[in-house]
Amino acid sequence: MAIEYKIIADKNLILAKGLGTVKGNEVLNHLVELAADENYISPMKKLVDYRNIDNIMISSEQAIAIAKKKKELSSRFKNERCAFISPGDLTYGTSRVHQALIQGIDLNTEVFRNVQEAIDWLEVEIDIDKI
Repeated sequence: MAIEYKIIADKNLILAKGLGTVKGNEVLNHLVELAADENYISPMKKLVDYRNIDNIMISSEQAIAIAKKKKELSSRFKNERCAFISPGDLTYGTSRVHQALIQGIDLNTEVFRNVQEAIDWLEVEIDIDKI
């Protein structure tokens, strides 16, 4: 799987990492898996790390399906703050499209090129070297 995550309970933080090539169906599966995780206690903060992605294969239809799935699960993810670390142009652009598609569903999402800016926006203290 190109997306893995861990919940850091004492930080009320989800750390999700994209690896290699990320596909639309993998993002959908990740959302369903996270929503079903009994350790997810809303509201949480989520740091999505796209620094190690080689490629993103998400069609326009899949991007819309991902946004719809997030809207369907919005009661589970209510008041979540999600920061994407997307330093490359491809990941940055894709993350911004996602941000626009989910606008207005009580999920505060921002996209950053810099790790420290994302962490600062989330207002969490975490060792950047361990990310």
